[in-house]
Amino acid sequence: MKKIFIYITFVSGLLLTSCDSDLLTPFTPGSLTEESAITQSSDLQKLMNSTYNILSNRSEVVFSSVFTDEVGIGYANGGQGLSTEYIFLLIPSSEIPANIWVDTYSALARANRVIQYADKIVTTTPTDAVLISRLKAEALTIRAYGHLKILSYYSPNLKDDNALAGILANKVFSFEEKENPRVTNGVFYAQIQKDLDDALSIYNGLSNYTADNKLANKNFAKGLKARAYAYKGDYINAEKWADEVINTSQITLANPTDYRKIFFTDNEPANKEVIFRLKRTPQQNTQLTNLHNGWCSVAPNVDGSPFYEVSRSLFNILNQRPTDVRRSVIVAPSSVIDPNYATSSDYRNTDKLIIQKHGGTEKGNTTSAVTSTNGFNNDYKIMRISEMYLIKAEARANAGDLAGVGSVLKSILDERFGAVQTAPVYSNIMAAWADILKERRLELAYEGHRYIDLKRLAVLANVTIDRDPADYLSSSSNFPAANPVNLPNSSYKFALPIPQDELNANPGIKQNIGY
Repeated sequence: MKKIFIYITFVSGLLLTSCDSDLLTPFTPGSLTEESAITQSSDLQKLMNSTYNILSNRSEVVFSSVFTDEVGIGYANGGQGLSTEYIFLLIPSSEIPANIWVDTYSALARANRVIQYADKIVTTTPTDAVLISRLKAEALTIRAYGHLKILSYYSPNLKDDNALAGILANKVFSFEEKENPRVTNGVFYAQIQKDLDDALSIYNGLSNYTADNKLANKNFAKGLKARAYAYKGDYINAEKWADEVINTSQITLANPTDYRKIFFTDNEPANKEVIFRLKRTPQQNTQLTNLHNGWCSVAPNVDGSPFYEVSRSLFNILNQRPTDVRRSVIVAPSSVIDPNYATSSDYRNTDKLIIQKHGGTEKGNTTSAVTSTNGFNNDYKIMRISEMYLIKAEARANAGDLAGVGSVLKSILDERFGAVQTAPVYSNIMAAWADILKERRLELAYEGHRYIDLKRLAVLANVTIDRDPADYLSSSSNFPAANPVNLPNSSYKFALPIPQDELNANPGIKQNIGY
């Protein structure tokens, strides 16, 4: 961690924005110390925007889809993932665990500076004071988000307060701090809830405050409280905060028309579905960072050179629901569907199930998302209102309320089908947990949840990673190591390895068991 934080200290002057074209001018690195660079609210705004920019990283979303059961190998795959994530290979030098670790702590370092300097800047006007207070609240919310991300990926047991999480980053680290140990989940959860409480106190004290889903906001802070409590297994508080968001945010579930807009064009009506998004601009359009390019080289259609496609197991569930909008949002209309895929002699080329959730199209082959200069690329949806309903469903299952689970899930189903649906009925709690996990799989596909969801809920639901044999044992997708039996629910690989660079720079840190 010393290595990471020293690097951040040197480059913290690069305060680029991702949200506002008026704030594109960076400070010159090395020309100013932090104390002289961050002296007014506009400097603090640039630093906060830099924090958002760092978080716009697709590593965890792609990893979660490839390592689990959201993707199969695309017909244009040139080797991507075949010797690493797709066959469950994780070692301390693996790229994606390092990316998640470094990017999250880089964002935390900047958020900590916003929090620190917000208390030092002398305000010039009442409006300026409000801006600085709001930026501090945003930074506190993001600090909670970052810590929860580290805990969820690197802790071996999210419900054990004594299990190790990561390095607590609740301050600006100095050069003199040579070693930074991991602390327990209990310490992390306490810091997360404190930061969110402090942020909510600030949000609630701002006059005429309106939550903006392009910024960390009051509704996101409440939603993070629900998410953190659900991860911890404290479902009384998880349901309390999920209900708070559902009942007070004025954000509603999207009908099929608006749901397509959320994922295809980012122009859904106000207060529909999205609680917090990381905004992307046309100027940021590049293959290296675009969300849709996590699964294809060019565009999310059959001609867009897909190296990953919709997994057959996921498609088979979706295909049983032809009027569920998630079927048409996830699977591109240009897909080539082979009803005899299981016996095909060339499965990869006869069955092309194209992922189009981010920047796709309702009809035809022309997609919203492209890789051309200044072209459209999708925002990252970090939290949506449907997650709050799903957390509430978990809470009802934890309470043994089978009818309550069905009633909550019906709220989502009614909107996704665009018509009133019959509430699901369950014969036992395990069946209810299995249906919750299935609905999370459909609702949150390709949004970075599946790995953590299996880690949290697979044992309760009595399910494992679900891959169709065609995606690992067919004639043209023959990867026996990708057989899901090689990743049981008890695998140590449901906690990522502490990156090798961190081990080298911070010799006192403890590695996860198995690595």
